[in-house]
Amino acid sequence: MKEAMDKRGILIVGTDTLARWSAQLLEGAGELVYGFAPTKEHPQTEQDSLSILPPITRARIWRIIRKAEADFVLALTDPVKRERMALSLFEKTKRVARSVIHSSVYIPSTARIGAGTILFPYVVIGISCEIGGYVVIESHTVVGANTQIEDFVNIGSGCQIGENCFIGSYSWIGRGAVLCEGVRIGRGARVGPGSTVRENVRAGETYGE
Repeated sequence: MKEAMDKRGILIVGTDTLARWSAQLLEGAGELVYGFAPTKEHPQTEQDSLSILPPITRARIWRIIRKAEADFVLALTDPVKRERMALSLFEKTKRVARSVIHSSVYIPSTARIGAGTILFPYVVIGISCEIGGYVVIESHTVVGANTQIEDFVNIGSGCQIGENCFIGSYSWIGRGAVLCEGVRIGRGARVGPGSTVRENVRAGETYGE
């Protein structure tokens, strides 16, 4: 364990599917992934079967992050839990999570990407887009120019987000959904897989499920 920790690597906070995908992206890029850090929702026993190295205590995990002995990726699928953990980690360690961006992702120089965001293969970000912190965008999704996506949003694979759209925090956009130009998705709204959205969706509303 000590020998591996002598080389700076990455801890993944969480053990669900998003965590496993993030590990695959990082390892594919030649990064050293130490293992999966347990949370209350995904406890130590689940971590044991996923860790690349023998499991370590939660106190040790926080100490490693605080002392900058390792970077960390926050990979909790639920955006509300992701925010709660991000705030807790920052309070304990004064650090923000590392972003995971696949090499095939297109990001123009005029776009802005927040900390802790995870972008899967073949995502395309349009010019002058603003992508918030801790956003997850899955593979083959296209985000149109001048679109704003707030913090802690989940967007599934194969989505088409039109130009000048707005997606509020904690929203979920299902796989294959289409947001027409200028559509606004309110905070905490959900858009069902394969839906075509031509009108605004209010905060907390479910569309197309």
